[in-house]
Amino acid sequence: MFAALFVPFLFAGSAVTGQHVAVRLGGVWGNAVRLTLAAAVLGILVAIFWPESIRSETFFWFFVSGIVGFGIGDVALFMAYERIGSRLTILLNLCLAPLFAMAMEWVWLGNGVTLSVFLCAALILTGVIMAIRPGAKSRQKMERRGNFAVGIFAAVMAGFGQGTGAVISRKAEEVAVEMGMHINGISAAFQRVFAGLVFAIVAVALIRWLLPRAHWDSWGNPFNKKLFPWLLGAALFGPVIGVSFFQWALQSLESGIVLAIVAMTPIVLMPLAAITEGDHPSKLAIVGAVVAVCGAILLNVWA
Repeated sequence: MFAALFVPFLFAGSAVTGQHVAVRLGGVWGNAVRLTLAAAVLGILVAIFWPESIRSETFFWFFVSGIVGFGIGDVALFMAYERIGSRLTILLNLCLAPLFAMAMEWVWLGNGVTLSVFLCAALILTGVIMAIRPGAKSRQKMERRGNFAVGIFAAVMAGFGQGTGAVISRKAEEVAVEMGMHINGISAAFQRVFAGLVFAIVAVALIRWLLPRAHWDSWGNPFNKKLFPWLLGAALFGPVIGVSFFQWALQSLESGIVLAIVAMTPIVLMPLAAITEGDHPSKLAIVGAVVAVCGAILLNVWA
């Protein structure tokens, strides 16, 4: 329980630092730099302590999971950060991810969908619609780059990446069990983050190659001393410490309980986003966030 209770705070910290990085470096470039740092830290730990945990049979599924979750998901996540801020991004991401995960399980594994799932989905979508509109103060004070509607779409795609990536990672864990292997959270995180980094590098290369210079000329300098603490926080709070605590929590608690606790992240994030980003949601948005989070919690508990 100790580890699970820390996860929402770590993910909230990852969100506010990630938003700062996305605005100053650009979403696609900032995500690539952040994943480079995270992969380096995780890779060193795995190489020293658990080199035997990298096996081709499980690596394939972790890599596919990472392409979807840390690749597509995190590129979309950082594109959303710079356009709509961390509060709305994380709300859409974490509340919609369980719906995408269950849809993936229905299509791929044939799992049924119950009436309670439909009710929770309706609750989540109702809350999200209520929460999307920012408050008047937020429109005046928030530092954003890009189109708001594109940011909403990117946040939804981030939820798709997170949800479906999690389902695919379970396949990797099933293969590991069949082989008699135990893969800890840090090793699993490294294999998924490495795949995400490969995707992020390809995305950066394609943008620089295919799009006019105006699309990437505004990307910032990652070696800026003032930016580095935010960049380090974005790398450590999420992919390194946050995911490790998340995996630690799953080893000691039922997954539904852990995911229900993690679903509280958007609520934890609200005061942090108000302080660091000037994102002051309207009363309707606050109520909507609570409704959506309650839907996500119930979905994880009942599923």
